[in-house]
Amino acid sequence: MSDPRPAPVVVVRGGTGPTTVETAAVVAQAAALGARADLVAGTVVALQDARDAAEAATATPTAFGGRFGGPAPLQAPSGWSLHASPGWPPEVRVARSAALDAFDLAIAAAQEQERGLRTIASRLQQAVRVYDDADAAASALWQDLALLAVGGLSPVGAAAAGAGAALTLGTVGFLHSLLQGRPSPSRFVTSGEPLHPATIRALSRAVGLLDADRAWYRMPTVGNGASVLRGLVQPLRARFLPDPEVRLVDGAAYDLPTPTDVRSALGAVEALDADSTLSVQRIVKDDGTPTWVVAIPGTQPGNLRSVFSMTSNYDLMDDDPAVRAEADSTRAVLEAMRQAGIGPDDDVVLVGHSQGGMIAATVAAATVGTYGVRHVVTAGSPLSGHALPPGVKGTHLETQGEAISDLDGAENRATPDRVTVTGTLAARGGGPPIEVPHGVRYHQGVLDAAVQVGDRGLEEHLADVERLLDGEADEPQVYEARLVPDPDTTFCVGDVTLPRWPTAPWAPGTPFPGVPGVPSPGLPGRPPVDGPTGGDVTAPGAGSPGGDNGAR
Repeated sequence: MSDPRPAPVVVVRGGTGPTTVETAAVVAQAAALGARADLVAGTVVALQDARDAAEAATATPTAFGGRFGGPAPLQAPSGWSLHASPGWPPEVRVARSAALDAFDLAIAAAQEQERGLRTIASRLQQAVRVYDDADAAASALWQDLALLAVGGLSPVGAAAAGAGAALTLGTVGFLHSLLQGRPSPSRFVTSGEPLHPATIRALSRAVGLLDADRAWYRMPTVGNGASVLRGLVQPLRARFLPDPEVRLVDGAAYDLPTPTDVRSALGAVEALDADSTLSVQRIVKDDGTPTWVVAIPGTQPGNLRSVFSMTSNYDLMDDDPAVRAEADSTRAVLEAMRQAGIGPDDDVVLVGHSQGGMIAATVAAATVGTYGVRHVVTAGSPLSGHALPPGVKGTHLETQGEAISDLDGAENRATPDRVTVTGTLAARGGGPPIEVPHGVRYHQGVLDAAVQVGDRGLEEHLADVERLLDGEADEPQVYEARLVPDPDTTFCVGDVTLPRWPTAPWAPGTPFPGVPGVPSPGLPGRPPVDGPTGGDVTAPGAGSPGGDNGAR
């Protein structure tokens, strides 16, 4: 029997504490103190119950005597009867009052001990958070300076140095997997994890220099790099109509779990991670108000008609929130929410994996005043450049080595309303995982480990989601969202889109356009169109973006 997979080591950032919590020895001690505080809290409850019982049982001689079978054993020689007297003698009343006061003192002391233990645990966690946040910032700065120095103080050189170093680490990791007898090409990705953020920042600065919309004096960002790459894929996007098609489909085939907490909500996302679909489900809480859970899958590069495409990824990584809101996948989710009938005062929980997490954050920011988004849950999503509106909580799960959540080149924002849990997974026997840990199940494992460690901010966020999802769930509505091929440029064979055979933009048998004195005719079947000089013709879509969703 193989050894069980080691539990992930997790880091929690954000929440009601300052910045970060790492599960090292100090945090383990903080968790132990929290467990002791829970035991003391149980003692407080037991003492309070005992005090209440003693007070009720000794309120009067009659009440106390009712606890015995008969009056004979308690008949005093002086003739005083326990069952007949309406009140206690003075000395008994004094003793009873002293006993109840002793109970009160014990309860107060236990409560004070509980508060003290929780305060110490919280301060230990906060100290580690501040230290780790400063350490991460310093480490990022040193890595950037090192790559810049190795690259000859050139952004392009720094990018090449970062890519080369990450590839070298990946190669070493792959060779190590060969020596272990468990060859894993994924080690090319997971073994280079320490350099992923710095390499992404360096590559973005090099590619972002080509972004025409960037002010010349501004340092290129990840968003600038994404904008340049978005322009490169525009010819492919131009083969489709500007607006995606969103329609309700039969959701019975997907067997979606009923979301009751963060873990089960992510399970619904995993069930949708293939067919360019998303789900919207209503849960009616005990007070009659609804919560809508929107489950959004990640990138689906194998399906050119899917809205969850690389084109949408580049839009969602842009620095401009307006560009993110115009991504195909964002507009598809908004249309599904509209069709589902979500009201402006209804609570909404958005749950997304990978690209789906970026969509969730974008929808939350773009629908202030339109929808009541309360919580955003993400797994494996690069979100450092995405801000959430005030009052919207964010719970973010990441795994070290997956590479995807590192594509923003920075840590997520750590605020009281945003908690990020980062888990370091290990293969059986040690070392990086054999596979890239980007799937939903890896992030669920990271969440489970973080719950075992304990963190106040995370616990508050998980409880908030459970409160929103506590109720009777309706059947989920599943929506299919696809791009519609432009009939002028594309035809389809099933889900495969193919470009139409190129035709000459002049009628057969006529001279080649541009010959002096020869006018340029239009496309076959269309009226001639004279260009600005009366000669050249630009076919629709050939030199312009595909509608409102064109490249920047």
